[in-house]
Amino acid sequence: MSMRPLEFIHMADVHLGYAQYNLEERLRDFERAFREAVDKILDIKPDFVLICGDLFHHPRPSNETLEFAIEQLCRLKTARIPVLAIDGSHDSAPNSVTGTILRPLDSAGLLTYLPKRPGSSIELGDCYIYGIGYLRSRARKAELQEYVKEVPPTPDPSKFNVMAFHTALSIGELGIPRHAANIGPSDLPRGFDYYAGGHIHRPFLARLSEFGLPGEGYLAYSGSTETVNYREASFDKGFFLVRVSADKEVEVERIKLEGTRKFVVFEEDITGLSPSEAGRQLAERVKALDERGAVIVPIITGRLPPGALRSDVDLGLVRSAAELALTVRPVVRVEEAELEELPSFSEEREDLKTRAYRYFLEAFRNRCPEGMDPEKLARTAVEILDPLLSGDKEKVRSLLEGLI
Repeated sequence: MSMRPLEFIHMADVHLGYAQYNLEERLRDFERAFREAVDKILDIKPDFVLICGDLFHHPRPSNETLEFAIEQLCRLKTARIPVLAIDGSHDSAPNSVTGTILRPLDSAGLLTYLPKRPGSSIELGDCYIYGIGYLRSRARKAELQEYVKEVPPTPDPSKFNVMAFHTALSIGELGIPRHAANIGPSDLPRGFDYYAGGHIHRPFLARLSEFGLPGEGYLAYSGSTETVNYREASFDKGFFLVRVSADKEVEVERIKLEGTRKFVVFEEDITGLSPSEAGRQLAERVKALDERGAVIVPIITGRLPPGALRSDVDLGLVRSAAELALTVRPVVRVEEAELEELPSFSEEREDLKTRAYRYFLEAFRNRCPEGMDPEKLARTAVEILDPLLSGDKEKVRSLLEGLI
């Protein structure tokens, strides 16, 4: 007996309420992305929507963010499109007393919070959906096994079976090593035709057979709907539309969002430049890449000259170089050169003197009188400060004569 064909939406990592960089505009960007997603879903008219964690960026979203989410969920409810959800690493219950915000949304009939239901599952027509919330302990594999033992899934071979989860699986293509993820695809309970993942913001789709899992279905991460971290800027934003035929053949279509914020990320190596030269060069590069409304992220790499500090690079100059961009957010990854053994100063004013020594050393190395030792000049410049302040003229004279 064949099953009724169905369509559903797999999405995750919406992160409503995230004011990235403390900017109101970025808060609105995450709302705009979800609104666009709902617009597309209303056009598709799927049998249901499955949100695999992190609908919200915080377990306790603001009233304003909650109101926006309710408005969008009401649009789907009015269209008679059920919404199923699990909690993620951001919107999971901070403790057993407060619980997750998804529970009252479930009680209001705006979505079905799967972990709250008997068997952590629901059946919609010829589809069985089983969902587990975020695995918060470091021993995630053991936690998963314990959850499955306490609330065992009951997939039905005559139906299309979906498992929703929110955790990173150890998958080489995603660059997540086994020791970091702790859970591999083979650790997932068997019997499902589609494993719907959240938590990884990069879209990913692979056949179950690639992981030695039975069936002709897929394991997928839908990716995020907006850029949560600049490292994700190159990943397309959107969700998956899953079509299942009467004989359980699966077709997955990527639905991309067009209205997300553009990020311009570039790397600049400042090796061989003084901090002032580096600041000017970076500012010129930002100016050349300036684009209306974009978030510009210069990743500053390389090695500073001896005596220079990362804080010496004028990031204010770099940030102000853009006139059209929403914001410029430099990421500093430069190394400070190892100095030869620093002179020993008393604990009093240690940090100030060490910093002064670095400044003097850089200055004297660039403009040192012929025949003079820049390290000796820098040391003397620092050591002369205390006798100058105390009025010890003999000590000052002695230090200066030591330079001749």
